[in-house]
Amino acid sequence: MNGNRILRDVTKRAVDVIAASTALVVLSPVMGTLWLLVRNRLGTPVIFAQQRPGKDGELFTMYKFRTMLPEDASRGWVTDDQRMTDFGRRLRSTSLDELPTLVNVLKGDMSLVGPRPLVVEYLSLYSPHQARRHEVRPGVTGLAQVKGRNSLSWEERFDLDVHYVDHHNLWLDVKILAQTVRKVLSKSDVQGTGITTMTMFVGSAPQDGLTEHNLTEQHASLFQDWLQDPQVLKIGNLDAVADEHTRYWYYTNERQEVVGIGGLFGLGSLNVDAVALIGADYEETTRALLNRLIRHARSYDVDRMVVRIVAHHDAVCSNMQTLGFVAANDHDSLDHSHPSDYLLSLASRAGA
Repeated sequence: MNGNRILRDVTKRAVDVIAASTALVVLSPVMGTLWLLVRNRLGTPVIFAQQRPGKDGELFTMYKFRTMLPEDASRGWVTDDQRMTDFGRRLRSTSLDELPTLVNVLKGDMSLVGPRPLVVEYLSLYSPHQARRHEVRPGVTGLAQVKGRNSLSWEERFDLDVHYVDHHNLWLDVKILAQTVRKVLSKSDVQGTGITTMTMFVGSAPQDGLTEHNLTEQHASLFQDWLQDPQVLKIGNLDAVADEHTRYWYYTNERQEVVGIGGLFGLGSLNVDAVALIGADYEETTRALLNRLIRHARSYDVDRMVVRIVAHHDAVCSNMQTLGFVAANDHDSLDHSHPSDYLLSLASRAGA
């Protein structure tokens, strides 16, 4: 068994070296052209270099082509979406920004296939199960990227990473590489229109008795039915028009019954508005659902979350105060806010 593992690892490394060397030579004209384009469109530095955890959590410097403008509050370049240009967006959608990572493969920091290397800040957030993704070299592409890419939840991605750790072999790598080419050419499973980057990992979902699901177009009737139901507790500005910067989720209990719907408006900016529809157990469900929306707001790197109270409800107001919300008329810096707004400062860029 141990001999088979050694042979597998030696073979995998040999394939990585040969493939990365060949690709760097063949694609050198493309990489040279991209270097000039990035330099012309986005300025310097052309290469984005960042520390990432590799095998066994050891840090290495990963290289990619830069895709964003520098952060500049005076020009309104603060969030990732504000800093992203059309050129950078196209570069990411084609995965051409990843070409410099072939140097990391050649150096031995990475493999062609493996769990994607994520940011150092996530290391303290992983569960023991999720941390197993570092038992192998990280990859330019991986099982999670071909099974759903950005359309998967973080928990689903990490489960696929660990599955790869336990079952990887040369044939699986070949299949993943082939599927990656198809995914890139079709541009499938990339982040939805209107929101440039994938969400940040903010830790495992709380054990609150709720199961979260994406609210898609096929659930539109569910949302409308709840909106018209007088027994449903409604929180937030439900007159707001949903667009490509809006996300909705619905929540089921242990009996698979829908108990709530939550949404965030204005994603991609520093401030978001939250709405919630609560079907039962108002106090407990409200607290759990608002906490889930706070987690989503943090994952989108939001600074401030706003909830508008249309009708006063003791349980809602109590829960919001417990979660850290402050009434707008008690917040000195928000003179022009609606008087029934409640605000939560997430201060994500301050390291909170």
